[in-house]
Amino acid sequence: MRKLFRRTTPALVVATLLIVSSCAGDVDSEVGAEQATATTSRAQRTTEPAAPTTVAPQTTTGMSTFAGPASEDPGDIGGDARGLTGVRTLGSIGDPTFPGLGNIGYDVISYDISLDLTGETLAAETVVTLTARTDLERIHLDLVSMQVDEVRIDDEPALFMREGRELIIRPPTPLLDTESVEVLVAYRGTPEPIDAGDGSPFNLGFQTKPWGTFVASEPTGAATWFPANDHPQDKALFTIRVTVPAGVAVVGPGQLTESRDNDDGSVTSVWVAREPMSTYLASVATGDFDVSTDTLESGLVVRNAVHTSALASTGDALDTTAAMIAAFEERFGPYPFESYGVLVVPEALGFALENQTLSLFGTDVLGTEFGQAILAHELAHQWFGNNVSPAAWDDIWLNEGFATWAEWWWTARTGGPSMAEFAAQIPMEPLADLPADALFDINVYWRGGLALEALRREVGDGTFAQILQEWSSRYGGAIASTENLLDLVTEMAGSTASDNLSQWVFSPTMPALPDDG
Repeated sequence: MRKLFRRTTPALVVATLLIVSSCAGDVDSEVGAEQATATTSRAQRTTEPAAPTTVAPQTTTGMSTFAGPASEDPGDIGGDARGLTGVRTLGSIGDPTFPGLGNIGYDVISYDISLDLTGETLAAETVVTLTARTDLERIHLDLVSMQVDEVRIDDEPALFMREGRELIIRPPTPLLDTESVEVLVAYRGTPEPIDAGDGSPFNLGFQTKPWGTFVASEPTGAATWFPANDHPQDKALFTIRVTVPAGVAVVGPGQLTESRDNDDGSVTSVWVAREPMSTYLASVATGDFDVSTDTLESGLVVRNAVHTSALASTGDALDTTAAMIAAFEERFGPYPFESYGVLVVPEALGFALENQTLSLFGTDVLGTEFGQAILAHELAHQWFGNNVSPAAWDDIWLNEGFATWAEWWWTARTGGPSMAEFAAQIPMEPLADLPADALFDINVYWRGGLALEALRREVGDGTFAQILQEWSSRYGGAIASTENLLDLVTEMAGSTASDNLSQWVFSPTMPALPDDG
C-alpha cells in the first residue's frame, strides 16, 4: 500500500508513498475461553515457523467472566485494535512490531466468508478451517468490533469471549496436535474501520461509503470484517460469498465461480482465491462497477472493475496491464496467480494498495503523470509481498523495496527518468527495527529499492535476474525474511555481495550507489 504526497525538489516533483498504522476503540466482552501456545523469536521467523510448545494455563484476574473454573486463564488482551500494545505472553506469533497479532498454535487452511449486505447492517458467517500445531484448550482469533452471535466447532456449540481484538474460543473438547476442525463464527453489525489516528482520511479495514463498499487492510485491518489469524505468516485459501441487492456488482479476489439469483430478489456472488493469501491482502468491493474481463494467451484472466463514476478519470490507463505482466514475467518469473486486475473506486484515496489479484486505486492516481509507475508498483507486489510475504512486519522493505525497484525499472524501460540516481542523493534511515509508525516511510521504499539496485550493479543483470526468479520460486506461496534474502544472495552471488546488501539494510549510514555498468 502506498500513501501519496507530493514533495517539491529542484526541477522535479516526486510522488512518494506512505501508510500509517491505526487504532480503534474497545469491544464488548462476552463468554469465552483462552488458548495457550508459545511465541517465536526474530531468528525463527523464516519460511519454516518454529514448532510451538504448549504453555500451561495460568491464573489471571481482572478479566471478563467466562463459563469455567476461576483458576483458568481467559487469555491476554492482545493489544489494542491495531495489535500494537500489550506484549502477549500467551498465543502470539511474536511479531516485534505488532505483538498482539496472530497466533502460532494453529495453521489456517481456509476461510469461507459469507457476507449479507442486503440489510441496514452486515450479517455474516465465516468458517475458519484450521489445523492445530500443538494440543490446544483455547483458540484465539483476531476480530475487531462486530457482535458475535454464535461460535461452533465442527457444528458443536463453543463458549467464547471478547477481549481487545481477541475472539477467544473454548472448544467443547481440547484440540489435539494435528487435529483439523471447522470453526464457524456468526456475527453482525457495521464494520468499523480502524482509525488511522493521524488526521488522514484513510482508515484500515472494511470501508462503507454511500456508493458501496471496499476493503483496504494493510497491515492490521482484516479483522474488521472477518475473524482471522491476522498475520502474514499464516496464509490460507479464501472463498468469499457476498449477497447484495439486484443491480449491485460484487468484485473479489481470484475468480468469480458462481452468481445466483435468490428468491427475495437479491444476488449472491462467489469469489474463490485458489492460491494462498495473507489476511491483509483479502478484499471485496460492491457498487456500480463496470467490470471487463479478458484472457491472455497464457491463460491468465485479467479483470478490471472501474466504478462508473470513475471511468472518465481512469481513461485508457489500464491498457498497459498485459504489457507490464509480460515484462515482469520475463524479469521475475511466471505470474504467481490465476488472475489479476485493478479496482478503481470513486474516492480520492491518497494511496494505492496491492490487494491480492485486485489492486486498489482511487481517482487521484490513474491518469496522472505518476499513474503508470504506480500501476507497475502494485503489479510487482503480486510477486513481492503477495506471493512471497514478509515473515514479520519489520521485513516490510522486502515488499516495498522490491516493488519500488520494479517501478523504477519499468519507468526507465519506457523512457522515464532514472529515479534510482535521484533517490541515491537522499540520506535515509536503515531498514531494520522499524516501529509501527515508520513501516511505510520513504526509506522503506527508496532505500529498499536502492539496496536492490546496488545489488544489481554489483552482480550484473544476469545474476540479479536469477536471484529475483529464485526468490519467487523458492519462497512463493509462503513467507520470507531479510535473513532469507541475505542467505540466497550468498548462495547465488557470494558472501561479498551479501555483506554489501546487508550494509544497505542495517548500516546507520546509507552506502554509496555503485556506478552502473
